Amino acid sequence: MLKFLTDLFKPEVAKAPPITSETSMNFDAGDVRPFLIGLLNNPRFGLPADLPTVVAQALPGLPTGGKHRWRIDGDFDKTKVQIEIEVLMDDVDAPDLYFFSTQSVIQEIDRELIAFGALMEH
Repeated sequence: MLKFLTDLFKPEVAKAPPITSETSMNFDAGDVRPFLIGLLNNPRFGLPADLPTVVAQALPGLPTGGKHRWRIDGDFDKTKVQIEIEVLMDDVDAPDLYFFSTQSVIQEIDRELIAFGALMEH
């Protein structure tokens, strides 16, 4: 009974909202790490510091048509969020990156993708 009462008044651990949206973009393999560094530097995100390195290091080992997926626990606007990143090696040194999360997170990642794409065109 005492355990029930103490559990009743424990603060709940914040849970990330469910994944509802996705976005994607094709990259040259050498551009994946710089894009993820930019995402990491976005002040709205709180992501693991090693994310760009972990993803970039996995790319050379993926054969054409190969996939790898990561589940990242982070923050967005200081609220817990879960982001999944999937890499599909579409062609030699040309991975497609797919991002899955909440709609607001995906909208911000879309803004980052558009800005990065425009930067790469120049």
